[in-house]
Amino acid sequence: MNEKTKIEYERLLELFKDVDEAKQKLVDELLKKAAFLKTQLDSLEEEIRKFGCMKVVGGKYILSPAYKTFLTSLGIYQNLIKSLNSIMGKNTIDEDDEFDNFMKTLGG
Repeated sequence: MNEKTKIEYERLLELFKDVDEAKQKLVDELLKKAAFLKTQLDSLEEEIRKFGCMKVVGGKYILSPAYKTFLTSLGIYQNLIKSLNSIMGKNTIDEDDEFDNFMKTLGG
């Protein structure tokens, strides 16, 4: 686990610190996957900001591979966080961060 993923994993653990320890153990791998996805989404977001979400291929505009991956990963991440909240019995989801604000500007 790289340093950014470890920091995100610890942040997620902190969000669920008051949850029953048995539930925490049950979903520990899901928390690790969510942390990994979040850091990957952040990296993809940086790439999209730098190069854009469209590219020209053969005179036609297409979605960049980074943007396609971003959209797919975003859906998986959102479902994972919702599942974790449901399993852990939490009523709140992650606070908005730069990524969430970025998605709001895209209408997502």
